[in-house]
Amino acid sequence: MSSIHYSVEGSPSSEKPGHLFFNASHGLTFQPLEKVCSIFPIIGKKSRRFSNHWKTGFTLIELLVVVAIIGVLAGILAPALGRARASSERAHCASNLRQLHAANTLYADDHGYYVAAATDINSKSNLQRWHGARASISDPFVGKSGPLARYLGEEKTIRRCPGFRHFSEEQSDNIFEASCGGYGYNDRGVGSRSYLAANGTDVAAKGMKPEAIARPAETVMFCDAAFPEPLGKPAYLIEYSFAEAYRYVRAGGSENGQAYPSVHFRHNGHANVVWCDGHVSSETMSSTRDDTRKKMDVGWFGPQDNSLFDPY
Repeated sequence: MSSIHYSVEGSPSSEKPGHLFFNASHGLTFQPLEKVCSIFPIIGKKSRRFSNHWKTGFTLIELLVVVAIIGVLAGILAPALGRARASSERAHCASNLRQLHAANTLYADDHGYYVAAATDINSKSNLQRWHGARASISDPFVGKSGPLARYLGEEKTIRRCPGFRHFSEEQSDNIFEASCGGYGYNDRGVGSRSYLAANGTDVAAKGMKPEAIARPAETVMFCDAAFPEPLGKPAYLIEYSFAEAYRYVRAGGSENGQAYPSVHFRHNGHANVVWCDGHVSSETMSSTRDDTRKKMDVGWFGPQDNSLFDPY
């Protein structure tokens, strides 16, 4: 607010607040504040219309427009966020598989052969697995008691695949292979000597020697895995620690009949695979055994034979 010294007729000079105004006829003139406020009340106090506008806030129409815009943006962003999450899960899973390959390689450096998939599977005691051990078949496998534990860092357990969510932990048969993290091991071509030993030999006692695998870049070591229980109501998945080849393998390498698949294509129709040379790939389903398994994304990749599981 400006102020100016002026003299009121018949009185000494005084100081009062006011405003200077200019027009063409009179030039600069001064008006006291009291007169200015009577002519322009908005200067002296808030405009009622202006004040009421802010008191009312958003109108209903404005609010609905904002909600509609947010809905449109959410619809645009949701698919992109979903793809980003899936990509992150696939990358995390690939890292887990590389860790498993590294652990198995270190195990082989110490023992001269890869870890056995299940040393006691032929005796049917089912207490030992590559991913853990247990005291009885009614107990879950304990990862920290497994043969690879000392090679898996401070955690000493296998990290679960973040994409392996749609399986049943409550079902009692899930205890059968729990703690494998959602990953299956090539038990025929890497985790045993099924292709090497003759009939009658304990092929499950040891895994293959790394140098005995003729095509490491083309031989599966670990991959995403699960096993369907199609008779469940509804059908459900359980953890499963073996990556089943296309055909069953007998001791000595003879193949006999189509197996039941366990490769799980859980990453938007893809399964992560780590091969014996250490590289990780993302594979799509090429075949399966029945419609139930197809609906549950369980099947095989590659040709309809054992060439990707056979070490020779």
